[in-house]
Amino acid sequence: MRKTAITAILAAVVVFSASAAAAMEIEMERGNATSKILVTGTIADGDAKKFEAYWDENAYDSFNFIISLDSPGGSLLDGLEIGQFIRKQGAHTEVRRYSGEVPGQYRQELPGAQCYSACALAFMGGIEREIPDDARIGFHQFYGGTFASSSAAMQQTQLISSAIAGYLRNMGAKPELFELLSNKSPNSMFIPTQAEIAALNIVQQPGFHAFRLMPKDGLIVATAVDEQNPGALERVYEIETLCWKRRPIVNLYARSEKQGLPPEMAARSTTHIDGFRIDTTSGTFEYGSDHLKLYPNSKLLASLIIDSKVARALGSGSGMVVVNSYTASGVLMGGRIEAPAGGDPAILASFRDCL
Repeated sequence: MRKTAITAILAAVVVFSASAAAAMEIEMERGNATSKILVTGTIADGDAKKFEAYWDENAYDSFNFIISLDSPGGSLLDGLEIGQFIRKQGAHTEVRRYSGEVPGQYRQELPGAQCYSACALAFMGGIEREIPDDARIGFHQFYGGTFASSSAAMQQTQLISSAIAGYLRNMGAKPELFELLSNKSPNSMFIPTQAEIAALNIVQQPGFHAFRLMPKDGLIVATAVDEQNPGALERVYEIETLCWKRRPIVNLYARSEKQGLPPEMAARSTTHIDGFRIDTTSGTFEYGSDHLKLYPNSKLLASLIIDSKVARALGSGSGMVVVNSYTASGVLMGGRIEAPAGGDPAILASFRDCL
């Protein structure tokens, strides 16, 4: 009910500002393994449905799709819906401008691409995102509508703000991004520098990073996801650290049960997984199968039982977790943990009672 109410409010009263520009156009630049869908012009009411229809008719004959955006913005609701659709399809996004089509030739990249307001929200839907140095992305407040009372206006504003903040969080952006765009009026723009683009995770940084603490089953865990980590063989989407019964644990999760381990890989009698390795700035540590528990047909892939020395090293700097398979069994589990200088405080806090 709440989601329906927010959608109705967005559709009725909220539009991001956009300078005078042509209506949204969609074109395809086909490649062998990767094709690009080029989106230009103002995003108007109903353009999300237009984009989805174009995708359904044209997105085939490639393994990967990149959505190239060059737009001043437009409809907030449609920007959000396009971003959510892009994420659902597992497509990548970029801010790029291209020349017109020339028969028999690939389009030429042009400088000065821009992706503002509603376009920026659509951009955030990409599984992987790219902004070249000469391109610009911009965020600002939404436009409100006319309400019968100031209390009604405040309530609707809170609902819309919550929807945008939740969307950005789900797309992997840092919470500070919503704060920064909220401080810009609809007639101004927060245009982040390349350093800010990285710091705010507008373009995702590689590896598992920025772990966050959260309660879970009576414990405090630190968790981070890496949308880019799972691939054709790789399964690990989320890494979780915790202290359970005075033992430091690292849990590895797939995105869904469908990417989980089949029973023959998880069963001790048939698996070819012999242990795991953790690389840290303090050294490399290897463990045998007695420190490893595997789970069949589950999002939870494996629990790695480590000791306090390795837990401290893992929380004090960047590292790598690798579950070993010494045969051609197709098992590949692991991921790189990228920590700030001095380590990740959330990981250290999750191990606190074990150190």
